[in-house]
Amino acid sequence: MRSEPLTPCDPAKYLTDDEDIAVFLADAEETGDASYIARAREVAERAKAMKQTRNEACSDSDYADLSKKQRDA
Repeated sequence: MRSEPLTPCDPAKYLTDDEDIAVFLADAEETGDASYIARAREVAERAKAMKQTRNEACSDSDYADLSKKQRDA
């Protein structure tokens, strides 16, 4: 049997809002596994940073102007 190499998957990119992050952390807490909980907290912090970066990028005036022009076209 031939095995395919796995590509890394970052769960942080799928945690796009505060509710998703809260559910993710609650599920981790339910396991009672301290190392798993610590890793989940790292993922949640990375997700929050990614969310903040997206919000800052979307609030950029040049981006907003471009989006408005595309919608008006």
